[in-house]
Parts: sequence; C-alpha cells; structure tokens
Amino acid sequence: MMKKMTLVVLSLLLTAMTWAQNATKILDQTAAKLKAAGDVKIGFTLEVEGGSSTGYIKLQGQKFVLNMGGSIIWFDSKTMWTYLKNNDEVNVTEPSAAEVAKMNPYAFLSFYKNGYAAKMGGGTSKAYEVVLTGNANSPFKEVIVRINKSSYIPTSIRMTSAKGAQTYIRCNSFLKNQKYKSSTFQFNQKNYPNAELIDLR
Repeated sequence: MMKKMTLVVLSLLLTAMTWAQNATKILDQTAAKLKAAGDVKIGFTLEVEGGSSTGYIKLQGQKFVLNMGGSIIWFDSKTMWTYLKNNDEVNVTEPSAAEVAKMNPYAFLSFYKNGYAAKMGGGTSKAYEVVLTGNANSPFKEVIVRINKSSYIPTSIRMTSAKGAQTYIRCNSFLKNQKYKSSTFQFNQKNYPNAELIDLR
C-alpha cells in the first residue's frame, strides 16, 4: 500500500513539474515573439469591476505608453507621467518595478522569473492557458494568460490582485515593427498646455 502511495505521489510530482516546464517554455516563446516584433502597438478592451473601456499600449522594451481615453501613462523606463483628463493634471513619479507591473499589462512576461510559479491551465484548441500564482510579496495573487498557439501572441490576461480585485484584458489588435522615437514615451507639456504638473518624486 505504501509503495503504491509513493508511486502516486511521484507521478503527481512529475506531472506538476512537466506542467511547470511547459508553461515556462510557452512564456519564453511568447517573450521571444514580442521581442522579435520590435516596437509594437496593441489595442485592447479593459474590464474592471464597475465598467469597461478600450485603449492601446505602445511598447518599446521596458518603455510604454498606455492610453485608456480618460487617462494616459508614459513611462521611459525611469520616470512615469500619468495624465488624468477629468482633472487636467499630470502626476510625475519614479515608480518601483512592482508599481510598473501594475500599470503595464504585459509585465507578466517577466513574472514567472521572479515571484511567480507558472503552470498550465485549461486552454482551448486555439490557445494555451498559463496560470501564474504569486508569492506573498507579489503585486498579483494570480495572473491567467491565454496565448494563441500559432502566433504566441497573448489574446487575454486576467489579473487578480492581492486584495481580490480582478482586471480582465482582451487583445483586439497587434501591430509589430512600429518605429517609435524616445520622446514617444515622455510627457510633452506642449500637447497639454493647461495641464497642472504635480511632481511626486
């Protein structure tokens, strides 16, 4: 009886290790695809508790511009500018890596290398599903990513914060090999002459 139990436990452990290896391999391939795509622009629909909105994100390595209509975030890998349309103000900060991860929905591509355990989820005939489970210090308790099996481009991301709040992002479009200048990822006061600049650094 003990021998059978041991074999069952070993079998489960091996299965779990295989799922983790497969999940990590898929995320590695996804990260490689996005890197090879150069500068990209991704259109998305964002759903949070209480409503939804559409927007886009422009990516160049660690830099990004996130436009959600009512707000725009620029990040040049050091400084972040957050423009709030309703208040016509811009908050300037130098965020931590964890704070950046909360703003950039594609930061999950580095999660599995630091503070998250990856495993395969249910998936479909057309998409892989990877489940990332965070540790006690992770900004998200869980991140579930659906990735197209043929293109290795993420099609949806569902994030659950440590407090249980959920955010769902669906990718609507993907444009690769865009050519962005460094200034694309920095706030330009000339474009928002009446905005109040609030420096929180």
